[in-house]
Amino acid sequence: MTTVDVPDAPGTFAAFREREFRLLWTNTFLFSLVQSTQRFTFVWLVLELGRGANASGLVLFAMGLPVFVVVLPAGVLIDRMDRRHLLLGSQAGALVVTLATALLVAADRINLPITIALATALGATLAFGQPVRSSVLPTLVPKARLMNAIVLTTIGINISMIVGPALGGAAIALWGLGGAFGLQAAIYSLGLVVLLFLRLPERPPPPPRRRMRADIGEGLTFVGRHREIRALFLLLATTGLFMLGPYQALMPQIARDQLGRDALGASLLFAFLGAGMGATSLVLARSRDLSHKGAWFAGALVFGGIVQVGLGLSTVYALTAVLMFFWGVSGGFFMNLNQTLIQTHTPPAVMGRVMSLHTLAMVGLSPMGALAGGVVAGAVGAPVTVAGAGMLIAGVAAMVLLRVTTLRSMR
Repeated sequence: MTTVDVPDAPGTFAAFREREFRLLWTNTFLFSLVQSTQRFTFVWLVLELGRGANASGLVLFAMGLPVFVVVLPAGVLIDRMDRRHLLLGSQAGALVVTLATALLVAADRINLPITIALATALGATLAFGQPVRSSVLPTLVPKARLMNAIVLTTIGINISMIVGPALGGAAIALWGLGGAFGLQAAIYSLGLVVLLFLRLPERPPPPPRRRMRADIGEGLTFVGRHREIRALFLLLATTGLFMLGPYQALMPQIARDQLGRDALGASLLFAFLGAGMGATSLVLARSRDLSHKGAWFAGALVFGGIVQVGLGLSTVYALTAVLMFFWGVSGGFFMNLNQTLIQTHTPPAVMGRVMSLHTLAMVGLSPMGALAGGVVAGAVGAPVTVAGAGMLIAGVAAMVLLRVTTLRSMR
């Protein structure tokens, strides 16, 4: 199967006309649903073990650590190997590790070192699974529907962000932590079944084998050669360090200690975040095109950093929920437009390696942000840490918006 350019295809759900995209979307949604549930559940597990922000940050750091080790070689493999086999392998690996976690928790054989080891194993499956999903996406839809496909994928992720933490909190309340991890294993199983029906298009034979270092260098050179792509990756890395990492590690603690909420109340805050991202994504999905995507992207990140300051300082649950929604609105622009711009301006021959760098910048750096955020929070408190990180994000994004003038006009 090959994709061809077609005339502009209006409609919010235009990309769903492609069968293989529907299957990939379903699998990505289920995978993201578990991921959003899992990060919350792991943090809550650490809290139940009697540990604080430092340990929460350490576990999330462990989940992202494999990205630094395997994601760049994974990008080379994506450009060389059968991507469907890589998808199936990463999904099966995540299922096995999650099922083992459920059994250990249910048997009361869990402790912090085992939790860190399990989080590391899960991170390895994510390091392979996420970039291959991203690199496959442009091959399943015509070019005119690429942004629509990315937005629809983001909407699925938004829904998972709404449902996932709430599902995790409800599962903990109903069945305990062991039952919550068992539910995640069941969802992974369903996603594995969906992948069995996925058929990917044939692609040209890969270039002659070279040393892996040379192939990785080619991907790095492509990013380094283009000023606008470099700026996109800089902002992506900044977000991973100072937004995604601290919020994953510290927002559950803020909800419990500063807002006085239990697991379900804390998880609902993440649902407001997902709702905001979903609202933005629906607007973008209905748009045939958006001029000055780069300006919208960087401007939304400035706004998101300002909102994050408010999240750190808020002591009222209702205000925090409203701020989480608007944080999600800015995140909807960020997630959709960043990936659209990178994939639109990246040739297919290096797509796997570039998207592995994309995973490294966001998924790999966010655990580092979680670890650093946990350490800083231990000294100055979680609210001040979250607010200070928001100020840094707003400042960096504003600087890039003003200095990289060609970014503002990217389409």
